[in-house]
Amino acid sequence: MGQLQDMSAEEPALSATAVFASLAELRDAPGYSPKAIAERLINSMGADAAAPLLGIKVELLDRWASGQDAPNAHGRLQLADLDALVGHLHCAFTPAQAMDWMCSPNAQLGSRPIDVYRVQGSAPVIGAIRAHAKEAFG
Repeated sequence: MGQLQDMSAEEPALSATAVFASLAELRDAPGYSPKAIAERLINSMGADAAAPLLGIKVELLDRWASGQDAPNAHGRLQLADLDALVGHLHCAFTPAQAMDWMCSPNAQLGSRPIDVYRVQGSAPVIGAIRAHAKEAFG
């Protein structure tokens, strides 16, 4: 908590209204649409890998990516969650390292990161990626 207070002393305060007003447009922003995220995931990891992690069939992911179909609210959250995880993986690892790290036992998570993601979502896995990056690059 002290760290947050120190940061606020250095940086100008942002009002919640200003932050959320700018986020209001985000849903329709080209790079954040479900179509764009589905395309990015397919390009990054392939539909055969992304679809099972999203809990959907490849054909549905392809329809989302082509704009023929749109995900419901749960599907949009799943897309955003996997997109966030993939973004963190790309920042911390090469593709081969990311695959190896996701499929290897992780002491911090108590399991393989891919298994933790399937049960708990990206948050704990992203935390472990950040801890790994801090150790590696700290």
